[in-house]
Amino acid sequence: TGEILGMGRSDVNEALKYFDKVGLLLHYPDDVPDLIFTKMDSLISRLSRLITASFITPGSCVTAPYKRLREKGLFNKSLLPTIFADLYESREELSDDDFLKILECLKISVHVGDGDYFLPSALSLEPPVDDSP
Repeated sequence: TGEILGMGRSDVNEALKYFDKVGLLLHYPDDVPDLIFTKMDSLISRLSRLITASFITPGSCVTAPYKRLREKGLFNKSLLPTIFADLYESREELSDDDFLKILECLKISVHVGDGDYFLPSALSLEPPVDDSP
């Protein structure tokens, strides 16, 4: 809080709104009130990993969740631990739930139900390949 600076809660909230408006930080008090981004590195890193995951898959085979992301732009929250495994080890403070809420606030993804999200930027530019014989 702003007690050290002699600021009340409403002063702090007004300052956060102002700094968000001028682009010095990112804050969505209605959706993730306890999360304030002053550096976007973590958010950008996660977003870039999620998008590139639709083009680069682990191992040599394309697993169903990655194929679904690439072909339909859909992913389930359960895919995130696979993509962000090394970030969990580094004890990064951004939770998967907060990350997903921020993507929705920024209009980058949409929650479509049952833990599924639509991420248009992950869609392949190539038409889907029919694997059926």
